[in-house]
Amino acid sequence: MTEFAKLTVTLTEPVAVVRHLRNDFRQESYDHIPGTAVRGALAAQWLLAHGDPDDDFLEIFEGDGVFGPLHSAASLPVPLSVKVHKYRADDDCRVLWWDAIREEVDVCQYCKQTLEFSKGGPIGKVRRTPRTRNALDAEGNARSGNLFNQSSIAAGNVFEGWLSGPALRSLRIDGEPVRTLSLGGKRTIQGNAEVAIDFGAEPEPVELVGKDVVLRLAAPGIFVDKLGLPAAEPDLCELSKVLGVKVSSVVKSWPRWTEVGGWHLASGLPKPTERAVQAGSTYRVRCAERPSEAALRALMVRGVGLRRREGFGALCRPVAPLSFYEWGGVLARLRADMATVERTLPQLHERTRELRSGIENDAPFQDQLARDDQYSIALRKLLDVTDPVLYGRLVTRLESGK
Repeated sequence: MTEFAKLTVTLTEPVAVVRHLRNDFRQESYDHIPGTAVRGALAAQWLLAHGDPDDDFLEIFEGDGVFGPLHSAASLPVPLSVKVHKYRADDDCRVLWWDAIREEVDVCQYCKQTLEFSKGGPIGKVRRTPRTRNALDAEGNARSGNLFNQSSIAAGNVFEGWLSGPALRSLRIDGEPVRTLSLGGKRTIQGNAEVAIDFGAEPEPVELVGKDVVLRLAAPGIFVDKLGLPAAEPDLCELSKVLGVKVSSVVKSWPRWTEVGGWHLASGLPKPTERAVQAGSTYRVRCAERPSEAALRALMVRGVGLRRREGFGALCRPVAPLSFYEWGGVLARLRADMATVERTLPQLHERTRELRSGIENDAPFQDQLARDDQYSIALRKLLDVTDPVLYGRLVTRLESGK
């Protein structure tokens, strides 16, 4: 069996993974699928097929395996080591990210705007579906005065992540790969997703700068010191063991504190609330020698810290979004076939209105996306934009020919 597998889910229904409860009758969901939700959904599938938990169940879901979070390019956190524009960047700005890992910059060289460190929010906007619901009592009747609004992740979103070790056995039921999952809460009325599993996929290696390894958290990290007290940095002994080389120090770090908890559905009890560092926290650690690429790939899937089986301490290599200036190259590839662009403009403008309503419909563009050329690649990149403001500006620029 391979050491890891790539899991891709396409939401066919809205998914609600509540981030925190608020006192204003609103429930906000994460912008991604946390590892806890992935583990819970696969555990529910396993129990449905095999009955009560046994030793195999404990090895798969409570053992050394990792159930990583599922992210899209838009839901990954902006690293806390990255500086961004304090306000919206000018159209002529060619750079949106300045990473303190490599350079220290305080002012944008193009618009002269002051830069500030990221707060760790998602890179882009993930489409959501708001729903108003009513709380029910034990008999299933609506409770008076208990309306609340739930902001779920919209159907159509696609997320990817990794599983490793004994956790891989959860991806097969009676020898057949899992094809569907029910994710998040309210799974009797929402949460369905189609699943694709790639047992041969290779994870990208953790970022390397000379002999220094750069760790960027895709999920909160739970670290402790020698006394078991919360720590802001990962354990160097743990990193040395995983990388196969001595890790001597944390050269620089950009952490931010948070708290993590959760709910254990099987027992009906809350999980312990722990002090953790926020997703997006970044560390540059010094190695005595350059780690092997195999070790860097294994670390990417394994993650760092405690409760990794629940997706905590997961790592990522986020890519900076294109600036409005850089989008010019994508639009130029589309304009190379201006006749097709002119025929497609009505559908492109209609898509702007649809995005404002939370609808993402690629059906009118299937013939063009099926083309094996630069036009189809550029069109796919344009259609991946779900922010209606940015998308509308790009279509207007495409139409103007500037």
